[in-house]
Amino acid sequence: MSSTSWEEIKKLAADFQRVQLVESSYKLSERNCIEIINKLISLDLINLYHSTDGKEFITQKHLEKEIYDEIFVHDGRINIVELQSLLNIDITYIEAKVSEIIRDDPNLTLILGQIISKDYMNKISEEINELLKEKGSVSVAELTNIYSLPGDFLYQVIKPRVGEIIKGNFDGNIIFTHNYINHQKALLSGVLEASIRPIRFSQLIKEYSLDQSMIFEIFDELIVAKQINGKLFGSRQVASAVFVPEFFTKAQDQYIQAFFKQNGYIDFSTLKKIGITEPDNYVKSLLATEDIQFLSSSCISNFFIEQLGQEIEEQLNKNGISETMQILPSNLSEKDVASLTATFCQKLKQNIDCVIMAETYLVSRNFIKDFQNKFQDQMESKSKEDLTKKNIVLGIKSETLIVGSLDGKPVISSKSSKSKSKSKSVQESDHVNIEIVFIDKNNLINQLKLLVNEDINDDLMDSLVEYFLKPLNSQYLDLLKSKVEKGLVTISETEQSADGKPAPKKLTIKEVQEKVKFFLIQGKIFDKALKLFSNQKVQDQLNKHLLKTSCSEITNEMLKLIANEQMIQITDENLNSDSRNKIIQKLKDPFKQNFVELNQSLTNQVKIEIFSLKNIYFVPELFGSN
Repeated sequence: MSSTSWEEIKKLAADFQRVQLVESSYKLSERNCIEIINKLISLDLINLYHSTDGKEFITQKHLEKEIYDEIFVHDGRINIVELQSLLNIDITYIEAKVSEIIRDDPNLTLILGQIISKDYMNKISEEINELLKEKGSVSVAELTNIYSLPGDFLYQVIKPRVGEIIKGNFDGNIIFTHNYINHQKALLSGVLEASIRPIRFSQLIKEYSLDQSMIFEIFDELIVAKQINGKLFGSRQVASAVFVPEFFTKAQDQYIQAFFKQNGYIDFSTLKKIGITEPDNYVKSLLATEDIQFLSSSCISNFFIEQLGQEIEEQLNKNGISETMQILPSNLSEKDVASLTATFCQKLKQNIDCVIMAETYLVSRNFIKDFQNKFQDQMESKSKEDLTKKNIVLGIKSETLIVGSLDGKPVISSKSSKSKSKSKSVQESDHVNIEIVFIDKNNLINQLKLLVNEDINDDLMDSLVEYFLKPLNSQYLDLLKSKVEKGLVTISETEQSADGKPAPKKLTIKEVQEKVKFFLIQGKIFDKALKLFSNQKVQDQLNKHLLKTSCSEITNEMLKLIANEQMIQITDENLNSDSRNKIIQKLKDPFKQNFVELNQSLTNQVKIEIFSLKNIYFVPELFGSN
């Protein structure tokens, strides 16, 4: 039966060959074939893809086969765009077919427009393993640069193949071998054990090629295993992490304790220079049993403060001034020196009273008192001179005398206590202040230099001047006011009158008192003498003469004094009845009424007895008991 079948096959082959050799009676052109195929495609009777040049048609099955062939040829990784040029098929058809293939074939993956097969994944895993053997560790970031694939995809490739194809460990970011870890651990342990001073992790990585990604994990293991002794300071960042050996810490503690014991203080800036980032907390922990006062940039022993306080007290008793900055350590900040100066001032109050000047100077109250007492004689002498000046006396009485400029600059000040109803000219006259200066800034500085007998710091000098200048001038002004109130005033004989000629001498209250007493005694004597004349006409003539001379003179002096007290200006020194009356009208009661009666007595030319014994009885109201 098999032989018969073989004969039939031969017969059919011969028939097929004969048919092929026979020329066809009808032929289709290429164009007709294309039209027929397009018609079949439009009727969905066949499904073909035509090439981009339009010369070929390809079935879906053949397209799929060619895609698989290209993936195989390219070792399991090819870009879809590259397939278009290789297969000469429109990109849309290729993308559609690739999506079908990826969906149906679990061994293929589409990443960033690239088709990647499982074989390619295994291949790069083998390459990674070879790289791992060579370097000891490989990071996912490195592999991303090598293979131009996303890190997440590489993680999915590496994770299931570690221990099988890739011989090593994977922590999610780095693949490493056990030998590599042991090498890193041994290297780090050796360096840290041998170090005798602080060392930065960034320096370790640079000099010894340590793995930055695992250095902290290895360090923690070494600390737990007690293979190294020391502490890590700073954050767990390579740039700031510093390892401080225990040996260095002990030596550092011993040095700081010895320095504090010898000097009595610690400067925080020095601690920062030797790597202590929190010096205040460090000192509190190291010197917990010590009696310490903490400042902004340093700390100081209270025992040391007591010793310095004794030295400052000696200086104050000897010189009256002590500069704490010269006594305290030079590397303390100005803020700390000022704070300690306040502490010294408080502690010294029990033994010596002092004040702070220029923040870092202590000045004893005794020094201040002695300096102020130096000016008492000068004040007394100058006050006698100033109280001979009419404008100063008037200024005190009218409360317009003020302390003038103490540094040579003009003082603009006015006193507006007058009524707004007054004329502008009167207001301006009333508002003018009279300035007086006992001692100015330059003179005070010279006096201070003479007293201290040494160069004074500019800051201290400014504080001393500020402390003394205004009080001394105010004290002098009070002295002048006190003397005026007590009547210790002598107007100068050389004062000029309105016409430029020397004005007559003004009598003081005391002089007027003496003159009034003398006149009352004279009045009684004159009265008795007049009675000795029998001729009444002679008596009247003598009486008129006495009224025009002695009585008018004493009345004028009293009127001028009272007018001066009440700030009434007298332009005419030779007063008569009319001029007296004009001045009297400006006086305030009770003097106005008394002087009116007194002036009428002079005008009416009453007897000397009536004038002297009756009309002058108001004098005790002004001058006191006679």
